[in-house]
Amino acid sequence: MDIDHLDFNSLSFSRLFRDYVDNSDNLSDFFVHKHSYQVLKQAVESHKVKGDRTAAARLIARFNEPFLADGTVDDLTEVLSDENTVTITTGQQLSLMGGPLYTVFKTISTIHLARKLSRDTGRRVIPVFWLADEDHDFEEISVVAIPEHNSIRRITLPCETCARHAAGSIRVDGNFENFRSEVYDALVPTDFREQITKLMDDSYLADRSYRESFGIMLSKMFGKHGLIFAGSNFTEAKQHVTGCLKKAIEKADDIRTVLAEQSERLAEPYHQQVQVSDSLLFWHDDDHGRVRLRHENGRWETGSGLSLSTEEILERLDEEPARFSPNVFLRPLIQDSLLPNAAYVGGPAEVAYYGQMKPLYELFGMKMPFIAARMSATLVEPAVQRSMDELPFDLPDYAKRFEDLEQHYLRTHGNPELDSHFEDWKTRVDRLTADMMEAIDMEDPGLQKHALAITREYGKSIDKLKKKMVNAVRQKEEVQINRIRKVKHALFPNDHLQEREISFVYYMNKFGADIWDRILSRLEEEDGSLFGCHHVIRL
Repeated sequence: MDIDHLDFNSLSFSRLFRDYVDNSDNLSDFFVHKHSYQVLKQAVESHKVKGDRTAAARLIARFNEPFLADGTVDDLTEVLSDENTVTITTGQQLSLMGGPLYTVFKTISTIHLARKLSRDTGRRVIPVFWLADEDHDFEEISVVAIPEHNSIRRITLPCETCARHAAGSIRVDGNFENFRSEVYDALVPTDFREQITKLMDDSYLADRSYRESFGIMLSKMFGKHGLIFAGSNFTEAKQHVTGCLKKAIEKADDIRTVLAEQSERLAEPYHQQVQVSDSLLFWHDDDHGRVRLRHENGRWETGSGLSLSTEEILERLDEEPARFSPNVFLRPLIQDSLLPNAAYVGGPAEVAYYGQMKPLYELFGMKMPFIAARMSATLVEPAVQRSMDELPFDLPDYAKRFEDLEQHYLRTHGNPELDSHFEDWKTRVDRLTADMMEAIDMEDPGLQKHALAITREYGKSIDKLKKKMVNAVRQKEEVQINRIRKVKHALFPNDHLQEREISFVYYMNKFGADIWDRILSRLEEEDGSLFGCHHVIRL
């Protein structure tokens, strides 16, 4: 396994993300910390938790019961209660069968940084994966994408009612069994296939919730590296963060104002990742599932019949905190209320929406954690690398359209001056027609028009001849063109970064369940401080 690096500027990363990892002064008003390891180290060393952290520690330890070895919950409570312990957190929606590659890249990044920070600060730094168990974008998480020839086989779990409910509460049922069979059918036979299918079988048991299944799968993969889990979709957690939820209600107008102003400032030079709404809250309705709580003129409404004053909604919060659920802006505040969290590890989209949140943290009397960019990477399989070695392109070139790559190759490997030769031919014909019309004193407009029409037809014939020559070159270079198509598809499937398209189980099936352990080991050898470039990992 070899690892090379590419500058983010050579790939399709947003300007905001590139400026953030480069520590541009343009972003000083949007983040508390500069993106440097020394600043992260200081944030960990100086991190303190207000008040007694024991209650939150017990909650998180109990949350981890399905993912820990027997008898270790009390140990985890003790560790999280210790004032010397801090956490570094990442998180993700509960994608089926683990989700796309960036899920493991987030996890690897968090484990790697936690190890390094533990060594460098003397504090106990625990890597945490936040299970986004209250999200309800079922359409986004319900797909497993497996490469197949020069296409992607997208296997989708159908569910008519799932979109109305938090993903963490949905359970493995008969529909899932059919979905599981399709996924297994898409995995090619390898020495590791039985091991990988067993991992998924043991994780996604009948009637087990998606939250528990997803967490168990990741714990089987990364628990040995000290990874623990957290989430908020249970009553005790909501009771613990009632103060946070109450502020989201009482300060709704101020929240909307500061978020809108910050988002507008960010959108001037960059882009606004998340649209600002009139509330940070959702409501769990018995009949309609998770619905947005809208706030206007002192009233709180769901559009499904609920309509309460601020005083009434606060009373409902005291009585039924489990009915309230955070949106994308409130979730980080909930997270940092439950965990002794010094840093969050996120991708480009998360970095962008944290840039909208600085005044929100201030309004809640909290400090934004250090935001660390996760590892971004492209995995290059041996067969793909062999094809790349036969082609004249660098890896970033394959982000271009296949048609552009093909044309470039044919122009440079057929006759590099083919286009200019044919254009010169047509120019000479045009010039010859003009010279002859002048030499024979062709003054009749009708004859001139006819002569020019003959010249245009001749030009069309020249274009047809050029096309035939290009096709002849294409047939001759068919093997190389197929290689270009294969590499393009492997590195940038559907014209997107590989890490956003392909499910990570595909690589485990081909290269073994320990592939991520091996990558972690290589990162340890590199001893990189922060992830400030794109990794090219040749398997």
